[in-house]
This record gives sequence, C-alpha cells and structure tokens, in this order.
Amino acid sequence: MDTAANHCPWGSIAMTRTDTVDLTISGTLVDVLNGTLRETTVAVDDGEIVALADRPANREIEAEYIAPGLIDAHMHIESSMVTAAHYGNAVLDRGVTSVVADPHEIANVCGLAGVRGMIKDAAHTPLKIRFTAPSSVPASHLQDGGATLDAAAVEDLLGDERVIALGEVMNVPGVLAGEEAIHDKIEAARERGLTVDGHAPRVTGSELQSVAQYLDTDHESVTEAEALEKLNAGMRVYIREGSCSKNLDRLIGLVNRSDVDSRRLSLCSDDRDVSELMELGSVDFAVRRAIEDGIDPVEAIQLATINTAESYGVPFGRVAPGAPADLALLDDLAAWDVEHVVVDGVVDPSLEAPPETAVETDTVAFDRVEPAELALEYAGSGPARVQVIDAVGRIQTKRMEQNLPVESRSDTDIVVPDPTADVAAISVIERHGGSGNIGNGFVHGLGLDRGAVGVTVAHDAHNCLVVGAAFDPMAAVANHLGEVGGGVAAYDPTTDTIETLELPVGGLMSDEPLAVVNEQFETVQSQARALGLDHEGGVHTLTFLALEVIPELRLTTNGLVDIAAFEYTDVILE
Repeated sequence: MDTAANHCPWGSIAMTRTDTVDLTISGTLVDVLNGTLRETTVAVDDGEIVALADRPANREIEAEYIAPGLIDAHMHIESSMVTAAHYGNAVLDRGVTSVVADPHEIANVCGLAGVRGMIKDAAHTPLKIRFTAPSSVPASHLQDGGATLDAAAVEDLLGDERVIALGEVMNVPGVLAGEEAIHDKIEAARERGLTVDGHAPRVTGSELQSVAQYLDTDHESVTEAEALEKLNAGMRVYIREGSCSKNLDRLIGLVNRSDVDSRRLSLCSDDRDVSELMELGSVDFAVRRAIEDGIDPVEAIQLATINTAESYGVPFGRVAPGAPADLALLDDLAAWDVEHVVVDGVVDPSLEAPPETAVETDTVAFDRVEPAELALEYAGSGPARVQVIDAVGRIQTKRMEQNLPVESRSDTDIVVPDPTADVAAISVIERHGGSGNIGNGFVHGLGLDRGAVGVTVAHDAHNCLVVGAAFDPMAAVANHLGEVGGGVAAYDPTTDTIETLELPVGGLMSDEPLAVVNEQFETVQSQARALGLDHEGGVHTLTFLALEVIPELRLTTNGLVDIAAFEYTDVILE
C-alpha cells in the first residue's frame, strides 16, 4: 500500500518514535543553547539524548531541574594531589561530568610517559577527562626540569582522540620572537583544527595584539580591564576561581556588560588544592558563586557548559538530541543542589576503586643537603641589602628590598633570614637526578617564625622547594622529602616532629582517595600554621614561588629570576 510515510525520507525514523527508550527524565530543562528554562521530558537511549519529548521508557525519573553536566574549562589534576581516577570519582557527584585537564605538571617530571600514564588513569573514572597537549615543557630555560616535550612529542599527543587542544602556551616571549619550537606546536594544533590555550598574564597593547593571532583562550586575567582587552582582541576569557587564584569576584561583572558577549566567557578552577576541593568543590563552586553575585542561573550554567564545549568543539555540555546524556539533576537551581548525575545515560554511575596508577613513581633524586648549601655567603659585616620575593597574593609576587642580618658560620659570613621582619629563607633544589643545582634566596609575607616547610610540588619544574626561619630545619625537611620520595612536609624543631603527606606518584600525587589525602594534608597544614605560616594561600602558596613565568620575582634552581627581564638577577645587592 502506497502511503506518504513509505515515500517520506524520515518515514523509518517516524516508525521508531514509539519504541521504548532506556530512560526518560521530566522536569524543568536548563536550556543552555537558548538561555531559557522550560518544561520538557528528556528521552535517553544507548547513552545518548534521542528526543526532548515523552517516550515509553524502561525507567522514568522526575526532577526539579535538568541541566547539562558541568565542564571545568581549564585545570590541572595534579594540583589536587590525587591521580586522575581518584579526582574523577571525587567531583562527579557535584554534577561535574567533564574537565579539560592540562597535564603539564606531570609532563615536567616524567615527560611523554607521564602524560600517557595520566590518560590511562583517566579511563578508570566515569568523569570525562579530556586533555590538552602540554606546550611549554619546560616552562623556560631558567630552571632545571625533569623532562622536555618537543614538537614531535606534542604532535604525537595531539593525535590521541582524548586530547582536544594544545595546552596553555606560557612561552609568550617565544611566540612573540617567532621561536620555531613553540610555533611548530601551535601549527600542529591548527592543522588538526584544535584550540590553542593561552597563558598571558599582564600582556597588553601591541604584544597582546600580536600574541592573539596564535592563542584562542586565556585564564590569567586578574582585572576586568585586562580581561576586556583580551576579549576585544578575539580571545575567549576563562574566569578562574581556584585555590591560589580567585578572580571571579573581580571578573564576573563582564557577564552583564552590554559590550561583552558572555558566550565567550567560561569558568575554570585551574589549580584546586585537596582541602578546598573537598570543602568547596571545583567548577561547581564557581557556578554557585556566580549566581550569588547576581548572575542569572541559566547564564551562570552556560559559563560552565555550552560555552566551554563550543570553545573546544566537544559534543557534551548541552541537552539536545544527538548529545551524550551527561546531565545533572537538581533539587535547587540557584544552589546547584545535585540529586542525581547521569553520564552517558547511566544514572549515578558506580565509582569503583581504580587500579594502581600508570604514572611513574620514584622520581625524587638528589644528594643529601647540608644546611650550609642553602645559605648565601656575604663579604662584610652586614647588614646585607637583598632582593626579596614578596608573596603579596595567592600566586602573584612583587619585588622588594630588605636589610638582613649577617652571621659567621664556620669561618664564613652568611646572610640569614629575619623572622621578626617576616622574611624567611627559600631554596629550590634540583630533584630530578640532573644538575644538582640549588638556588637560594629570601621570601617575605609567609609569616613563618620557626621551623621549615617543604614541597616537591613547585610549578612548573617541580623541584624540591623549602622555606624556613633557619637553615638547619630547611635541610631536615628537604632530606626527609628525598627519603620518602616526595610530598609536602612541615618540621617543628621545638618538638622535633615532621608531619608529612607523601606524594610518591611523580612527587606530585598520591594514589590514595581524596578523603585520605585531604586528612594527611590538613595535618601538614596544621603543623605549618603552628610554625606561623599565615599566608592566605597556606602551604599551596609555596608551590608557585618557583614559577618563573608569572611576575615579578621567582626563585629557580639556578637563582633568582626577574620575570620582566626574563633573566637572572642578584639576590644580594650590596
């Protein structure tokens, strides 16, 4: 019998409309594509959204709100100090169903093998972890790292389907100077139609116009004016709300500006330490904060879903036929109160204990350190005029000068820290079994009045960094971290106790669940606070004091670096 349906090209599809689907969810849809709320039913079959309409279903769920699962636009799993699988299991129930992870931390320690290990670990969590290929390993020539990723290694990674972009390009001077190595990496991403993430703190004017030819995104803006200039240069701006960098309050006003297309804004956490991840969450916290700051809830959710999905060309981050069924079912929209999470159509997917990590351990290797190796000699009676790293913010530093005492030790005069002026000593010890170099200097603003605190998490080269009120406890902490294979430690000489969070995976991560790592980290934090460490960023602040690509002063294994000049500078001035 001849019918219109027989001749209609969609006839076969029409015949399936009464077929039973796996799941239907009814409620108020957070439609991030159109920026609206509306009542509907989402039909899910074989892990995919097949219709926004009612269908016969094997399972039916009623929800107050149906939203796409959140996407963290830019973050580093290593900063949480747990492996990828444990991280995924920790954030999924917060309605975060995907992250864009830049594994350049582990790449600086273990190279290509470390990144491959992270990707392998990510397969053991329902969280959709998508990676960027680290572009700046090492971050610069000014510090000794553990590995290098050349253009060939980056191109190799870009061929992996789970790698969706070139990771943050921190070598802005190299981009501007036309350096072949970084431009080869950018070109490899462009040839595949992939996004190139940027890292351009305080880059303005003609330099910004030049670098914007090559970079698509930036997450380093700390003022609205800086972010607006980058938007006007054609870049997408990621509003960062992490542990060390909290920029949301200053930047969220961009969303409501008439001269800004808010669809070119995203939310990211960048670096989230284990304690704040446990207490506050990741990008879900930024969504709630944006709503609290007066942003319309649907628009706030767009910042962590469709905007980011479109930035990277991924199919999730929306609720529409053909998209993966990655959803957050909410009791309360404004509070982002999650009742159920759906990933690929599976409601509240089971979180099994992941297998042993595929990332290398046993990566901390340096000779035993003597206290004298952490001191700077001085010719004269003192006081010595020195350049000091001023830890003025959670990640930013300023240059300052200070007169410090000079003491005689074993027939040698050395410059010593001055806790009464809140000036501690700082040393960065090469820990990758390479040069064995040690850079020494001073830091202001931590609050330490006794003892020492040390880390093998020191962006980006991740050498062993110790700060202290005296050189003996600093050496004790450094040697302890070498013995345990890396981690975070605080030593109190008055009680002769060292509290430690061991991080044997690349010297950066533990293979224990987040809750276990958090408990151990809080013990170290408590000890550090007892030593006087009262900086707002806590121990996490130490991890950025060696990052030689963010202004103004940083200490590396080779000495003090003036970031503006991008060269070494003397600690002792006179």
